Amino acid sequence: MARASDSKPILTLILLTSVPLLSLNMFLPSLGVMAGEFRVGYDTMSLAVSGYLAFTAVIQILAGPVADRYGRRPVLLASLALFVVASVGCAFAVSFEAFLFFRVLQGAVVTGTALSRAIVSDIAGLKQTASILGYMAMAMSLAPIIGPSIGGFLGEIAGWRANFWVFTGAGVGLWVLVLVQLPETAGGNAGSGSDFVQSYLELLTNLHFWAYTLIMAFSVGGFFAFISGIPFVAGEQLGLPESRIGLGMATITVGFLFGSFLSGRYSASRDLDKMIVFGRIMANLGLLGCLAVLLAGWVTPWSLFSGIVFVGFGNGLTMPGASSLVMFMRKELSASASGLSGAVVVAVGAAVTAVTGHVMEVQPRAEVLIGLILVLALASLAIAVWIARRRPGNMVAGV
Repeated sequence: MARASDSKPILTLILLTSVPLLSLNMFLPSLGVMAGEFRVGYDTMSLAVSGYLAFTAVIQILAGPVADRYGRRPVLLASLALFVVASVGCAFAVSFEAFLFFRVLQGAVVTGTALSRAIVSDIAGLKQTASILGYMAMAMSLAPIIGPSIGGFLGEIAGWRANFWVFTGAGVGLWVLVLVQLPETAGGNAGSGSDFVQSYLELLTNLHFWAYTLIMAFSVGGFFAFISGIPFVAGEQLGLPESRIGLGMATITVGFLFGSFLSGRYSASRDLDKMIVFGRIMANLGLLGCLAVLLAGWVTPWSLFSGIVFVGFGNGLTMPGASSLVMFMRKELSASASGLSGAVVVAVGAAVTAVTGHVMEVQPRAEVLIGLILVLALASLAIAVWIARRRPGNMVAGV
């Protein structure tokens, strides 16, 4: 994998980032059926999602320093092996407790996301890393769109357990691809990283690390607020059926796909901080326009979802550059930085989801939801402008 342009390893990296998304949402259409079979309430069954997310945050924190010390391949192979075992366990589970145990362990697959970013940073300079991550994100964004559709179809024709057999096959296939196509890329970094505590002390005390991590966290937080709040708004205020709600939820992903394409196209030749700021400006402009229209009384699906497209677009412009800058703070700690920032993003997303759910129970209105997302977007813009002015041009290699 000496060249970033080698298409086979890049395809493997795309799959490593897509499978965690599929394992998160592909089985969701069967959640109600599963709750009935296990004889638990829907709120209890939803632990299959929240427990999974919690474990992904923990595993990213642990996997990063290990990958910096011992290399990317051993961690990826071990994580994928655990994912395969956990998927088989889910498929055979006869009680909710057994299912939840193995379901949480499935979260080990998220190391593919964190370490794929680190692998790209191993083989490319800063701006090229951002460009590659942009194209990877563009391909990865298809997973949340097709996953639930495939899962719903499988659930209807073969039962919910079929989803987990698909995960098993995907895990085995990825394990083989990593073994065959991904030689160790850490190079001199492998084995030279600081110990666990020292790695994170260096990152936790780095102001620039926190700036770019929080930019990503608040940007993705807007996404979590949207997907967790829109069912309340679209159902209660707009009276939309589930099918139209699902189509509306895809608008943020469409925007993200286009923004990611532009990141891939222009990151190699543009200032990354300026692209991040531009992305945050676009998200805020879309939200401000949307809020103005809603407050004027024009509350329709078009007025709501058209503004959300800009949130996805802005995130697509923001995430590749911010991810790259986080990893290039200290090249020898790139996996640790990727893992820790990923854990923070997940934690903020979980908190935003909880807050949004509470707010929507009290005020399930479009202008309230857009206002909440706007607060997050403004916070990310403020940090992006601040760090763009503060960061010296030679702070990281490759600028």
